[in-house]
Amino acid sequence: MTTAADFWLRAARTVTRLRFTLGFVMVLWVVGLATGTLHSGPGVALRHAAGFGLPALAQGHWWSLVSSALWAGGLPQYVGVTVMIVVLCGLAERRIGSARAAVASLAAYGAGALGSLAVMAAGASTGDPWSRRLATMVVFTPSAAAFGAGMAASAALPAVWRRRLRLTLIITMAMLTLYAGVLQDLIRLCAGICGLALVPFVVRRGERGAGLGPSVVEARLLIAMVVAASAVGPLVATTPQISGNPPLSILQYLLTAPHPSATDVTQMCADPATLFDCGQVRALVRLDGLGPVILSVIPALVLVVMAEGLRRGRRFACWGAFAANVTLAVLGIVLLPSELAEVAPRSLHESATIVVPLLQPVLVAGLLLVYRRKFDVRAPRGAYRRLVLAVTSVLGLSAATYVVGGYLVRGQFDPSPTLAQILADLPSRYAPPGYLGELPITFLPQRGAAVALYGWTGVLFWAVALVGCLVTFLRTRVDTRPDGRAEARALLRRYGGDPTAHMITWPGHHYWFSDDRKAVVAYRVRAAVALTTGGPLGAPASLTTAAREFARYCASRGWTPCFYAITDDVRLELGAEWSTLQVAEEARLSLPALQFRGKKFQDVRTALNKAKALGIQARRIRYREAPPHFAEQILQLSQDWLTHKQLPEMGFTLGSVNELDDEDVWCLAAIGAEGTLHGVTSWLPVWRDGRAIGWTLDFMRRSAHAFPGVMEFLIASMAISAQAEGAEILSLSGAPLARIGHHRQHDPLQRILDFVGRRLEPVYGFRSLLAFKAKFQPQYQPMFMAYPDAAALPRIGSAVTYAYLPHMTLRQTLRLVRTMFAHVPRKPLARTDSGTF
Repeated sequence: MTTAADFWLRAARTVTRLRFTLGFVMVLWVVGLATGTLHSGPGVALRHAAGFGLPALAQGHWWSLVSSALWAGGLPQYVGVTVMIVVLCGLAERRIGSARAAVASLAAYGAGALGSLAVMAAGASTGDPWSRRLATMVVFTPSAAAFGAGMAASAALPAVWRRRLRLTLIITMAMLTLYAGVLQDLIRLCAGICGLALVPFVVRRGERGAGLGPSVVEARLLIAMVVAASAVGPLVATTPQISGNPPLSILQYLLTAPHPSATDVTQMCADPATLFDCGQVRALVRLDGLGPVILSVIPALVLVVMAEGLRRGRRFACWGAFAANVTLAVLGIVLLPSELAEVAPRSLHESATIVVPLLQPVLVAGLLLVYRRKFDVRAPRGAYRRLVLAVTSVLGLSAATYVVGGYLVRGQFDPSPTLAQILADLPSRYAPPGYLGELPITFLPQRGAAVALYGWTGVLFWAVALVGCLVTFLRTRVDTRPDGRAEARALLRRYGGDPTAHMITWPGHHYWFSDDRKAVVAYRVRAAVALTTGGPLGAPASLTTAAREFARYCASRGWTPCFYAITDDVRLELGAEWSTLQVAEEARLSLPALQFRGKKFQDVRTALNKAKALGIQARRIRYREAPPHFAEQILQLSQDWLTHKQLPEMGFTLGSVNELDDEDVWCLAAIGAEGTLHGVTSWLPVWRDGRAIGWTLDFMRRSAHAFPGVMEFLIASMAISAQAEGAEILSLSGAPLARIGHHRQHDPLQRILDFVGRRLEPVYGFRSLLAFKAKFQPQYQPMFMAYPDAAALPRIGSAVTYAYLPHMTLRQTLRLVRTMFAHVPRKPLARTDSGTF
C-alpha cells in the first residue's frame, strides 16, 4: 500500500472516530464565518438574541442553552476554544465513544449553565453585588462543553492520567472563577462539576480506570502542580476581563502613565480625607517602570521555580516553597487592615478575592508539611554551598552598588537623599512593591542612573537567586563506585545476559547494584532520565525484583527510569503499568544447525567463494594485540567512513574504535594476499556460567576498494569458526529504528519512531542494515524501550539523542535536520558498513 493511501486511510479513520469533535469544531467555525463574527465576536444584537444569561431566559430565550455554545468572543477565542474542543472532546470521544461524548458534553453544558443561575440567584438573594453583576451578563461559552466532556471522560483514563487531568481542569476552573470572576468562568466551573457527576451515566464500570494510589513520583508531580497553580492563579486577577482591552493593556498604566513626585505623595498621605487616594498613589509610584513590574511578580516566580524542584523531589524545594507560602500568609495578614481600610468588600466575589489569597498559602503550606517525606532527594555535594556563595555575593554587590551609586547620583533623586536615607531604603529595593504597604516614600528617582538603581537592584538579585535555584534543581546526584565496572563485568561473566549485555562494560556508565550485590543495572543520567543499557543482569533469584528496585532507586533520586534495548522477558516483568516502544530488531543465528546451503544462502556462498578465489583470508585477532600497522588501517577505515557521512559517529549501543580495545572482544579482518585490509568486524562475547557461548556483531567497517560481499564473507567466516568452537548463538545485533512489519503498527508513538527511522535512512542506513542481515536467514527478536510515564517522553527523547550523539555540533544538527526532512528514497540503500546496535 502506498504512503499516500496510508495517509488518507488514517485520515478517514480519524474522522470516523472523532465525528462529534470535528463536527462541533466545524459548526463553530461555519456559524462564525456565516455571521461575520470570527474577527470581533458577536455584536450586541446577536449577543442578546443567542447568548446565555438571566436576561435572555427572562425574555424566554430557552434556546440560549444551546445557541450560546456556537459562538466565541473573537478570533483568539475561536482558536483557543477549538484547541480545547479538539483536546477534551476528542479525548472523550476516543475513550467513551461518539454518542456518549456528545451526551456528556451537551448535558454538562446545559446543567452547568443552569447551575450558574442557581449560584447567581443564591448570591443575589443576599444582596451580593458580584452576583448581581453576573445576573446582568449575556455570554457565549463553548469551552464549558469541552470542560464538561473532559471531566466526564477522565474516569475512563488510567489512574495516573485521570488524576492529572482532573487536577489540571479543576485548578484552571477554580482559579479563573475566583480571580477573574466573569459569568463564563462560573459556567465553566459548574459544567466541569456536572461532567464529573455524569460519570456513572456515561462511563461504564468496566471502562473506568483502576483506583490505584499515586506513586511517590506521581505525588510529587501533583503537589508541584498545586504549588505552580497557586502562583499563577493570582496573576489572572491582573488581566482585564472587559472585552475590547488587549491582555497586556494594564501595562500601559505601569509604564507610560504620569506619576507624582515624592512631595505630592507626602502631601496627599498627610490628609486623612485622601487616605484611599494615598494608597492608590503609593502603589502607582512604586510600580513605575519595568523593573518594579518584574519585581512585583517575584513571589509567583519563586513558587514556580520551587514547583520545578518539587517535581524533581528536592527537599530544598519543599522547605523553600513552605517558607515562601508562610511568608505570603504572614504578609497578607499584616497588610489586611490597610486593605480593608481602603476598600471594604461589597460582594461574595470581592470577599473571596481577599480571603483566598490569605487562605491559599496556608493550605499549600499545610499540604507541603503533610507530604514533606516524599521530597527526600538531595542535591549533588557542594551545590547549595555554591548557591549560597553566588546569592550572597550578588546581594552584597547589588547592595553596595545601590548605596554607593545612589549617593554619588543623589542629585538625580527627588528630593536628594542622605546616606542614611539610602541605607534605610535599601531593604525595600528587594521587596515586591505590593508588599511595601504603609511604608513612606522618602525619595523617588527622576532620571538616568538613579532610575536604573532604584528599579533594577532587586531584579538583579532575584534573577541570580532564582536561576541559581533552578540550576541546582537541574543538576543530578549520581553515586559512583570506582570498582563498579569491574564488579558488573564479573557478574556478566558469571551469570551472563542477553547478546548485547557486554555493552554495559563500555565507558560512560554508572552502575546500580541490588542489596545482595547479585544484580546490576548499567545506566547514564541525562535530563533527569536514568537511561539504561539493556535490562538487569545477574543471579536469576535477584532479577525478579531488580527492575522495580531500580525504579524505586530512581524515584529516590528524582529521576525517570527508562529501560532501553530490553528483551520481551524484561518488558513483561515490568508489568502493564509501564509503556513500551520497539526501538530495534535483533537478528540472531542458531549455530548448531546452521548450514549455508540452498538458494536462500546464495549470496553468502558467493562471498565465501570470491574471497577464496582472491586469496583473501579472515584473520581473528584482538585489537590491543594487533600490530601497529593493522590498528592504523582500522582507524583509517573508520575515519574515512565518518568523513563520507559528514555527521558524527553514534555511540551508546553502537560501538566505535574505542570499544575494540577490550580483552574480551575479537576482531575479524578480511586481509588480502599483500596484507591489505578489505574490511573488519568486531565481536562481543555472550556469557553463560563463566564461558562465552556465543558472539555478537558490533563494529563493521570496509575499505573503499574492498571486494563486493566482504561483510557477508566476514560474518559467514565468524559463524563457521564459532560453530567449530561449540558456540550456540551468533547475534547480528540490533538495527536501531528498524523493525520487521513496521507497516502493520497502528500505535501513534510507534509510527513517529518509524518516521524518524525512515528519515534517518539516507544518513545511517539502519533499515538497509536490517535488510542486509536477512541474507543469513536469522531469527528476529524485538528490542524495546520501557518507560513509566508518557509525559516524560520529551526528556527521554533528549536523553536518548544525547546518548547516541553526545558530541554533535550545531552545524551537524542542522545538517541532520535538513536530511531528515529531505526526500527519502523508497528503495533501501545497499549499505552494510554502518555500526550495528
